[in-house]
Amino acid sequence: MEAEAQHNAKRIGVLLAAGRGRRMGQAKLLPWPSTGGSKPLVAAAFDSIASVCRHMVVVLGHEAEAVAAALGSRKFHREVSDPDAEMFVSTCAGLQAAQQIDSAADVLLHPGDHPAVQTNTLDALIRVSGNHPESAIMPVYLGNGGHPVLIPAGLVDPILSYDGNGGLRQFWRAYPTTCLRLVVSDPSVVQDLDTPSDYGPST
Repeated sequence: MEAEAQHNAKRIGVLLAAGRGRRMGQAKLLPWPSTGGSKPLVAAAFDSIASVCRHMVVVLGHEAEAVAAALGSRKFHREVSDPDAEMFVSTCAGLQAAQQIDSAADVLLHPGDHPAVQTNTLDALIRVSGNHPESAIMPVYLGNGGHPVLIPAGLVDPILSYDGNGGLRQFWRAYPTTCLRLVVSDPSVVQDLDTPSDYGPST
């Protein structure tokens, strides 16, 4: 895989898995169908980015022990966040944890309810980031921004200093030159499993 060869020693994955998932219930712990039911959704999300990251941070909150157990023997740094807070709080918790591991590392930010990212999407994010090292790289599918987002080390402090109003989405809007949007042909980057009708593999 091309992305694996591109210096994953300087990349930290941050998986956001703290929320309650009120509309979906136990989504993070349900088996993901495209794996034949062999792994929970949160584990599929973890695996979708872990191969291009030297370290992984998982931000836990609601049912933290059950979610951690669902990840089995996978190695990760554990961070805990308030499951009732806005996602930006969990995002900042994950970014701070990544900074503590390696302040010079870029961060690959990914939600725990996005179980599949195509290999060529990761390759493209990393390749474009190499050409634009000061910009975050966000995949876009059919006009909609998605995940994972590759955040350069130099943007972590500005994000952590942001007042949080409107979350990370509003940060990109307030500072549009910090984020480069990359059009991809991968529907999984916008696959958001919020309700039971959403639950199923990308087509």
